[in-house]
Amino acid sequence: MKFENTLKSLFGKEPDEAVKELLKNIEEDYGEVPFILQAMSDRPNVLLPKIIYDDSVTRHPEHLDEKTVELITIGVATALKCDHCLNMHLRVAQRKGISDDEVFEAILLGSALSSSAVMAQAMRVYENHKKEIKAKEEIEGDCIDCIAYENHNLNNTNHGNSKK
Repeated sequence: MKFENTLKSLFGKEPDEAVKELLKNIEEDYGEVPFILQAMSDRPNVLLPKIIYDDSVTRHPEHLDEKTVELITIGVATALKCDHCLNMHLRVAQRKGISDDEVFEAILLGSALSSSAVMAQAMRVYENHKKEIKAKEEIEGDCIDCIAYENHNLNNTNHGNSKK
């Protein structure tokens, strides 16, 4: 069902009726209804906007074919470490005739990007840490004879145990 048809089919319906119809359409497309949509099905005010958004992005994109979208979802589910999502999209890929080699490459891409993201984040934190240490050392080196540095050091070494 095209996105525009999805919207047209919702207007004039009771929320519960609209939910049933949309879940039926999703089941026809995927062969099953994802767990999170099932869990949200008794809350149409939350589920309907989610399905409308998801429908426009994942089920009916303008410039990507169905197979490419499914391979992207597999790569993203891999990167996010979402076993439930990955299992569901592996089943969908199988039903849609996507080859094992294509699925495997999507998994490799997702895991490579995930690994790179983790590494990049950790390296940024590490580099900032090194800069902070270097800046602290430069300040300490410049202030060895200064009263503020001496007072700071005195307070840190006594830890509140001042001699009276």
